[in-house]
Amino acid sequence: MGNETWEVNAEKAVKRRDEGAKLVDEYFPPLTGSKHWDKLPEPLPLNVTGVPKTMLDPVDYEIVETDPLELVQKIVNKKYTAVQVAGAYLRASIIAQRLVNCVAEFMPKEAYERAKYLDDYLEKNGRPVGPFHGLPISLKEMFGLKGHYVNASLTKFVDRIANEDAMLVDILRDAGGNFHIRTTQPQFIMHVEGDSNIHGRTSNPFNTNLTSGGSSAGEGASVGIHCSALGVGTDIGGSVRWPSSCEGLYGMRPSTGRTPPRGVYYFMPGCSAIASAEGPLARSVESAKQFLKCIVDSEPWKKDTKLNGIKWDSEPLKEIKKLRIGVLRSDGVVTPHPPVLRAIDEVSAKLKAAKSIDGIEIELVPFSPYKHDECWEIISSLYFEDGGEEILKFLEDTDEPIMPLTKWILTENKRVRNLGIRGLWDMNNRKNQYKDEYIEHWNKHNIDALIAPVGPGSAAEHGNSKYWNYTAQWNLLDYPSITFPVTQVDPAKDKPNTSYKPMNELDKTNHELYSPEKFIDAPIGLQLVGLRSEDEKVLEIMRLIDKTIR
Repeated sequence: MGNETWEVNAEKAVKRRDEGAKLVDEYFPPLTGSKHWDKLPEPLPLNVTGVPKTMLDPVDYEIVETDPLELVQKIVNKKYTAVQVAGAYLRASIIAQRLVNCVAEFMPKEAYERAKYLDDYLEKNGRPVGPFHGLPISLKEMFGLKGHYVNASLTKFVDRIANEDAMLVDILRDAGGNFHIRTTQPQFIMHVEGDSNIHGRTSNPFNTNLTSGGSSAGEGASVGIHCSALGVGTDIGGSVRWPSSCEGLYGMRPSTGRTPPRGVYYFMPGCSAIASAEGPLARSVESAKQFLKCIVDSEPWKKDTKLNGIKWDSEPLKEIKKLRIGVLRSDGVVTPHPPVLRAIDEVSAKLKAAKSIDGIEIELVPFSPYKHDECWEIISSLYFEDGGEEILKFLEDTDEPIMPLTKWILTENKRVRNLGIRGLWDMNNRKNQYKDEYIEHWNKHNIDALIAPVGPGSAAEHGNSKYWNYTAQWNLLDYPSITFPVTQVDPAKDKPNTSYKPMNELDKTNHELYSPEKFIDAPIGLQLVGLRSEDEKVLEIMRLIDKTIR
């Protein structure tokens, strides 16, 4: 595995992807108006989200623009076939790949065979397979698919083949999902961008000068540009929520123990001080909720002992008459850019004006941060218990160059060191003490949920995503959180604060990165956070907020 040079291995992976793309028309003959292989418009705008409309047949475009859960109903009602829908999404994926470089693998053969099976099943039985019947779902490349290559964005592993499907893949397939593409991620996963030596850089479809977020970079770009109806990612420091916010999506990081990690190719297995969670990147709260409900209702804890046995709570707000929602404007370390603060103000104003939603009174409560800088000290150390030695060895094996953001988080991070047994015990103890202190702080505010920034700004310019703690905070605490879109950067509204006095060097660096013209059209999202294992409550409060601000 990976005996060749990194360049040879990278070429192999790209060749496989491109060969898969060329098979799309074989399995799904193009419609009359299909132009997915035509020359791209010149010059391309920074915001390329409008380009697919000019290159897809009108029927395909109507399909990919339909709300995903509504699309399932249209398949069930036989307005469309699952084969039609899969073809539309694969043609859209070819266009998206050419625009923003988001696809790691095209799977037309599997998508066709699955779609044909679903159409035949519906015809024979008169009912759908499940809640995602015929829905094209994309996967972050690190999710194992039996018989498929899985490299997790290190060239050493380009020839590694998964020997089983990830459990989450099985569950979604049983629910009717149809996997049509797998998507890009950064070198060794631990960036909140999407740059690797295998597939290169993934860009943001709303502004291609900006990152799509990460590490579920291709998922964010694919769902954002509508070449995927629902994305599946992982989140250990913000890897679902960052790209979701960057592309105006609803991205959920569930509590650990609700979704199964089995069959997902994480690095450093057994390094579990900070656990990742698998979650959806969705176009609506309802789609995100259906994803998690589908997983929990399958009772995955009966097959994966790492999971808890908490069943789905269909009435998380039963008998609740009033909700107290905290509002965090800054973590006290890095102040968000003006568009993020405007988003907080706009959401707060709408919730205050509503006063109650569906008969539930809403009270907003200012929430003060508690030692968020200490959280980053702890979590950035516990990410790499061995000091990053294994990752660096993987790179060395094929002479793969270490990328700038890998170097930043791994070798330039003064908190990363080989902890040893005693050091690991001490750091875990410090983590647990911090978690105890934080829940006391939360309870003093007496809140049901918290509205907070997702990051210190919109999607960053490529290579500049170096402050994750607005998301990593909740990974350390293991609190469920979901992003939601609010607005977009508007230079007329989001003027720089020229009188701002930075709190520290990190804050100064972030402040100096901001110029509204650089970030034009970039989506701005916030996140809603709740206590551990209250995932259903977070989703229901999110539904109420979304109903009010739309």
